[in-house]
Amino acid sequence: MCELQNRTQEQSLKYTDLQDRGLKNMDILTEPENILKIQAFDVSDKVMEHVYQKARPQKGFIVKMRFQPRITAPIMIMLFVLGASVTGYAASQYLEFRNSKGDVVLSTAKTPTETDASKTYTYTYAKWNEEVRDRLQPGEYAAYYIKDDSMNQRNLSNPVLFAYKPTELSSFSNLQDEIKRTKAPLFRNPTHLPDGYRFDFGYVYPVAAYPGMMDKKEYRALTDKLMHQAETAPKGENLFTQKLSWDKSDFSFARYARGNDYVNITVTKYAPEVTKTIVMQNGQDSAEELTIKGTKAYYIRASETSKSLEVGKNRLGWLDEKRRLHYNISDNQNSPLTKEDLVKIAEDLLNSSPQ
Repeated sequence: MCELQNRTQEQSLKYTDLQDRGLKNMDILTEPENILKIQAFDVSDKVMEHVYQKARPQKGFIVKMRFQPRITAPIMIMLFVLGASVTGYAASQYLEFRNSKGDVVLSTAKTPTETDASKTYTYTYAKWNEEVRDRLQPGEYAAYYIKDDSMNQRNLSNPVLFAYKPTELSSFSNLQDEIKRTKAPLFRNPTHLPDGYRFDFGYVYPVAAYPGMMDKKEYRALTDKLMHQAETAPKGENLFTQKLSWDKSDFSFARYARGNDYVNITVTKYAPEVTKTIVMQNGQDSAEELTIKGTKAYYIRASETSKSLEVGKNRLGWLDEKRRLHYNISDNQNSPLTKEDLVKIAEDLLNSSPQ
């Protein structure tokens, strides 16, 4: 809820190293009516899997999870919960951003601590998800069911999961073409990058195939089909997949690198029903509110002991409420960059944003 290294090794590492998993993970919990919807961002699949486990639905809830290879960028979890469930997030060491009506639309909060059970689940989940991706070609999106009791006991409300193998685009113009084709969030190539940093690669991520999960008859039919295959399959066959067509994206990613160091830019489109965004941080991290080109932004700098999140040294982000976009800029753990470096990139992105 980590990092890519040497350019000559990256082609084999980008989507095979289990420590580099988790760029886009989405769990959705829904309660039938009168709900406050929250979108929470973080950078650790392990931590977010822990949140997913702690937020396991009671009767009447619906859960959905989408997971994607980690590249040290914000993971997304969308939690649809009762308003009473989210009070107390903002403490004195954390940030709150309010809209013109006085409603909190973005805040930072302390990341939950992992448990042994969540670590085990995360490892098992990542192993199966990687196996599915190994069967896919770049750009393919698939649903899958695992005949694994340890997994299924925790996925009772969303037994069928999803995997995507990105098409890595090595030029920014190709990324822009893909963004336009899939209607993903659009952003311009920053012109004030730190010295030596160049566009490395980028991609988009599909919109959830079944956003309502078990309340959608199509998802229930897919679940029945894959579970039936599992029941009738020979002993020892444990993974059952079905490729899905897709043409719309709600997530854009770009990486700029210099040797082993990099900067990630992600832009996420959030649904109209999402009313609040929560950005996770370690308790030891420092959080600061900035104003960049008239836009309020958060800046989080990891402390020397911030290892559990496995995040970069710096994170800077903001909401574009008019276009319902969340921007985030982050770097690697040993990054030489400063807050000022990320601010310059943010200024470029804000200068190019439609008003």
